[in-house]
Amino acid sequence: MNTTEEPCVGSPEFCNLTREEYVTMLNAYIYPQTYEWVLIGTHTAVFIIGLVGNALVCIAVYRNHTMRTVTNYFIVNLAVADFMVILFCLPPTVLWDVTETWFLGHALCKVLLYFQSVSVTVSVLTLTFISLDRWYAICFPLEFKSTTGRAKTAILIIWTISLLFNTPELVVLTTVKMVPLRFELEYLVQCMATWSSNSDLVWHIIKILFLYTIPLLLMTIAYHQIVKVLWRSDKIPGQAETKKLASAEQIQLRSRRKAAKMLVAVVVMFAVCYFPVHLLSVLRYTLDMEQNDVITLLALLSHVMCYANSAINPLIYNFMSGKYRREFRRAFCCTSKPIHETLTITTRILSRNKKQGSLQSDKDQREYACNPSVIRNSIRNTYLQ
Repeated sequence: MNTTEEPCVGSPEFCNLTREEYVTMLNAYIYPQTYEWVLIGTHTAVFIIGLVGNALVCIAVYRNHTMRTVTNYFIVNLAVADFMVILFCLPPTVLWDVTETWFLGHALCKVLLYFQSVSVTVSVLTLTFISLDRWYAICFPLEFKSTTGRAKTAILIIWTISLLFNTPELVVLTTVKMVPLRFELEYLVQCMATWSSNSDLVWHIIKILFLYTIPLLLMTIAYHQIVKVLWRSDKIPGQAETKKLASAEQIQLRSRRKAAKMLVAVVVMFAVCYFPVHLLSVLRYTLDMEQNDVITLLALLSHVMCYANSAINPLIYNFMSGKYRREFRRAFCCTSKPIHETLTITTRILSRNKKQGSLQSDKDQREYACNPSVIRNSIRNTYLQ
């Protein structure tokens, strides 16, 4: 038989197997184990929640013109990056981790892993830009004017830097057959860099420094200063303290505090979710760990946490932002046009008593997002970003 003429590679115990028996053995080896099926189910839930949630974030800002603020432009950019990570990177990564095989070929090895790195870089830089923008706007309100035009320019810079920074991966990534097989089979193929192990270690250290440690340090300092400014007094920085505007200032201050809490929660989740994957990358090189069931499980857990971070941000917006919560409801319900909050917060406060008698009739005429009670809260949430 032709099968017996094939050179015997690998363990001698497999030399007498026919091609069909050899393929059956490999299929049994890469078939998911029980714990892997649990993690596959978890990845599936993250996939659905992440796609729907991040799409809703973009829809919310697109449909509600009052939400087109500087911070929300950055949040939409973050949602786009998270959407890309989940859509293009989660499925092949799960398949790769479970089967220990890259089945998608040389071209997709380069493209998918490159855009995964680009998307993660965009997410990190966006979070950093948000923290710096809020820091300037709140701590130095008279020296810096944040505008949507500047936000769009910053987003363009973020994507440019991300595309250029990860170019080395696009160059060096390729498919490599790490385990010799008796037959020409696409099993146990890996997508990995062609440069030396030392170069790969240096590259991972650079990524840990510039895409995790330094940004996290900057965000921590920025939000620490923001929290000090917003919670140390009952006055908004940069605004005059007058009795006429006292109520409006208090409402705006509460809104800024809520926005700050939401952004801090996003940063904390980023720090927690990306720590395991960076730690595992360092341990792989420093301890020279071999691939086994434990390492496969740790890799799956670390990857699902990264993808969970991309899926959890819309949930944070839903629980901590009234505007996002109302827009999410509106997207799922048959509703009329949204409330157009065209009056300034000062005008609303000063005219509240005058309009109190006609508020009920206005509410009947302008239903919003399956929840008429939001009109009572619209004044309070006008400036929530």
